[in-house]
Amino acid sequence: MPEYLSPGVYVEEIQIGGKPVEGVSTSTAGFLGLTERGPTTPQFVTSWLDYQRLFGSYFGGSEYLPYAVQGFFDNGGQRAYIARIVKANATKATLRLQASSANALTLTAVGEGAWGNRIGVKVTAGSLSGFKLSLFYWKQSVTLFDPEDKPKTLPRPVVTEVYDNLSVDVASADFYEKRVNGISNLVVLNKLSGDNGKAPSASTIASLSGGSDTVETEGVAAAVTANTIKLAAEASSTDDVYNGMTITIINGDGLGQARKITDYVGSSKTATLETNWDAAALPTTASTYRITQALSYTLADYKRSDTNVPGKRKGLAGLAEIDDISIVYTPNATAITGLAEELITHCEGLKDRFAIFDAPVGSPAANLNPRSALETKYAAYYYPWLKVVDPDTGLLRIVPPGGHMAGIYARTDTERGVHKAPANETVRGAIDLEFQITKQEQDILNPRGVNVIRAFPGRGIRVWGARTLSSDPLWKYVNVRRLFNFLEESIDEGTQWVVFEPNDEKLWARVRRTITEFLTRVWRDGALMGTKPEEAFFVKVDRSTMTQDDIDNGRLVVLIGVAPVKPAEFVVFRIAQVSSGSEG
Repeated sequence: MPEYLSPGVYVEEIQIGGKPVEGVSTSTAGFLGLTERGPTTPQFVTSWLDYQRLFGSYFGGSEYLPYAVQGFFDNGGQRAYIARIVKANATKATLRLQASSANALTLTAVGEGAWGNRIGVKVTAGSLSGFKLSLFYWKQSVTLFDPEDKPKTLPRPVVTEVYDNLSVDVASADFYEKRVNGISNLVVLNKLSGDNGKAPSASTIASLSGGSDTVETEGVAAAVTANTIKLAAEASSTDDVYNGMTITIINGDGLGQARKITDYVGSSKTATLETNWDAAALPTTASTYRITQALSYTLADYKRSDTNVPGKRKGLAGLAEIDDISIVYTPNATAITGLAEELITHCEGLKDRFAIFDAPVGSPAANLNPRSALETKYAAYYYPWLKVVDPDTGLLRIVPPGGHMAGIYARTDTERGVHKAPANETVRGAIDLEFQITKQEQDILNPRGVNVIRAFPGRGIRVWGARTLSSDPLWKYVNVRRLFNFLEESIDEGTQWVVFEPNDEKLWARVRRTITEFLTRVWRDGALMGTKPEEAFFVKVDRSTMTQDDIDNGRLVVLIGVAPVKPAEFVVFRIAQVSSGSEG
């Protein structure tokens, strides 16, 4: 109660009626997968260029996350969090800068992995004061050179960062931690144990080292036929050492081609490939190759339950603490044992997000029945894979459709609303499909919860399904499940002010009015059935929804009923012949 201790006029502000409930975002995606480089804690990106700045571009022969992220933004996505996956024992590359032969400062790559070994560092005197730090990153391993001194030497670094006039004085505006850390997309600069914290001396270019996550070997092709390649002297001469690894052409003819090695003969250093090189771009002795060991990633690498520190969590654990995410996607998740089930558990536990799954590549339509293993109302399943243009080669390649579908979810939410089924929408960026699906095949797949992507003459490639993986008829449509996610999360966040308020009739009336005003707005947007609000929803909070025991134990119980709109999945026109002048 306010105190009135002396005579006077008192003006007071009071609150009456309900408080507005703001609708939450429904189109922020969380992506989980392998990237070329970058940090391993989830990072927020708002465009494909933003992703490239932090995580690099396309890489390897079977890494789909870059294609998924580009497909997301091309199809209308605007906000995403990227959780980069690495092995739990992966390490960061480092380099000790020196001053007068003593360690001065330590450079550390922003994320784990062998990519950090391809960062070159050059230290010179600052233009005005302090020191100048130049950073260069190459996508492939090179014989180290200074790009500033050799501007015509190839290959050029794909990322260059320059920080001039850096200071070691904490009070200075040019203090190195203020100027570099959190701004550089390549390194973090710190004073570690054993460093004296002095300005480093000028030095020629050196590379970070010690980063590990993949096993890589590079060299120049010595002899090439349709399905074999003779490796350079750098390659090991041990028999079978490269069996099962992937060889990728990273420079010269055949750029971007990647093939799996099925057999390696150490005595002749000849690798046999699972399929032929593309005849139109056969590698030559001028081509540079990289052999990468295909690491076997497991469910533990995606969950990352070992990093249970707030703000430092990685993988799926990192996405779990980000409340803004409403769509979760991992390319080709069903290929990792247990990962699809873990994503379902993730969504069902948080109850504010929806998962997207891809059918396995090359799956015959008749064999698909995802509900048998992935029954849930919090996920949808899409088939077949898409053919898109590979920017590195200009050729078509097959990629999973989930990233493009997440973008279509976002586009539909923005243009129409979360209540609109994300179907009968054009898939932007898709040139062709892995398989052309017929109506007869979809007649089998649709009741099983498989959302088919089809090519229609004159109408392009479109999503032609909007079902969840639930067999419950109340939750069989994607838009219904996501609408309830939106309503529940919006009401949850918009009524936090109610906690610890006096639990009486006045509070009940305010809560009823708050939720009623929100649902009325949702109804006017076309998300609920009915010609008037009373037909679209009801809100009850009174003695009929809670007992005295509830009140005595601090519980306020509100009963809400809504009538969501359902998609017109089957449009039927019944046409009959009638006699002239007869009435229907």
